[in-house]
Amino acid sequence: MAEVAFRSVSKKYKGDGPLAVDSLDLTISDGEFMVLVGPSGCGKSTALRMIAGLEEITDGELQIGESVVNDVPPGDRDIAMVF
Repeated sequence: MAEVAFRSVSKKYKGDGPLAVDSLDLTISDGEFMVLVGPSGCGKSTALRMIAGLEEITDGELQIGESVVNDVPPGDRDIAMVF
């Protein structure tokens, strides 16, 4: 496992809609147990999908371990998701 860090990460879908994730700054330490809780539509699933590489990041930087993974394909991230 490795540290996961969102550095001012934002996600905007096409069109004029609102940001799905707006300037997220969050660090999850290696071995830390983390739970995302919030109302429907607040960006929880989008944030997890960005970690897995299933959503492109509009702005900011996502770091896993020592590597920035914004442009790393999902299969090369060694990440699994459980909902």
